[in-house]
Amino acid sequence: MEKAKVTENMRAVLKVLAGREEGKGFARQVLAEMEGKTFNGVNATLAAAAGKGLCTKAKGVFEDKMLTCYTITDAGREAIAEPEVEEAEVVEEVEAE
Repeated sequence: MEKAKVTENMRAVLKVLAGREEGKGFARQVLAEMEGKTFNGVNATLAAAAGKGLCTKAKGVFEDKMLTCYTITDAGREAIAEPEVEEAEVVEEVEAE
């Protein structure tokens, strides 16, 4: 299976999710632990990560509402543990010029 491309933003959101109890949480809970992000941005990032298999989603109750609860997967944990290869390549190209 080909590795999913993980953006810097996705990595940041997944790190917050991984740091939560049992690696699970709702978008609003993840947003509360981040600065400079919007709810829609965090929610869309979690949904995209779920589509790539980096987290799972299931319905759950949060503040008397049925919302999507995300849980990080082993693939998601591996993705946030890896160094960002693309950033390293860009730095090397700049230094070579």
